[in-house]
Amino acid sequence: MTFRPMLKIAQKLEALRRNQSGVAAIEFAMLAPLLMLMTWGTLEIARGVMTHKRFQRVVAMVGDLVAREKQLGTTSTEAKAELAGIMESAKNVMLPFSTTPLKVAILSVRSSPNPPYSTTVEWSYSFQGASAPVCPAPKGMPAGMITPGNAAIVVEAEYEYKPMLANLSVGWGGWGASIKWTDTITNSPRNSCVDYGGMNCTGGCPPP
Repeated sequence: MTFRPMLKIAQKLEALRRNQSGVAAIEFAMLAPLLMLMTWGTLEIARGVMTHKRFQRVVAMVGDLVAREKQLGTTSTEAKAELAGIMESAKNVMLPFSTTPLKVAILSVRSSPNPPYSTTVEWSYSFQGASAPVCPAPKGMPAGMITPGNAAIVVEAEYEYKPMLANLSVGWGGWGASIKWTDTITNSPRNSCVDYGGMNCTGGCPPP
C-alpha cells in the first residue's frame, strides 16, 4: 500500500514524457525569432540595394544635367535657382526613399593651361549642407582627368542610410548603426564650360 503513491507518480511522469501535445508550438517559438530575422534581413538587403541604386542614379543625373547647361542664369541668384531646380528633380528620382540624408556638392573645376597644371574651383553649389570648396580653392583631381585649360563638372554626394528598424535595434549589437555612402562623378561640359551667373567662363570667381 505504501508504494501506490509512488507508482501513481511514476505513471504520471511516464504519461507526461510520452505526451507530445504542444510540441509544434514550442518548436515554432524556438524558430520564430530566426525566421523573423531572416525575413527582416531579406527585406532590409533588398531595400538597401534599391536605395543605393537610386542614390547612384541621382548623382549621375545631376552631373549630366549640369554638364548640358551652357549658362546658369545671368546672376548668382538665378544660377542658384536653376541648380536648386535640378536638385528638385533629383529628389523626385530618389523617391519613395527619403531625401533628407542626401547631400550633394556641384563643382566646376578648371585646369590651368600651363604647367604644373593645377586644378581649382571656378564655382560651387551645396545642397543640404554638403561640403563644397569655394572659388578659387584648389581641388585635387586625378592626373589627366581634365586637359590643360579646360573645365569639368564634378558632383560629390553622400547619403546616410538607416535600417528600417534602426530605432528598435539600437544597442542590439550595433544593428541600429547607419551606413554612409559616397559617390563622385565627373562630366565634361557640352559647351567647353558651364557659365555661372553671367561670368562668361572668364575664370573669375562669381559673387557669393
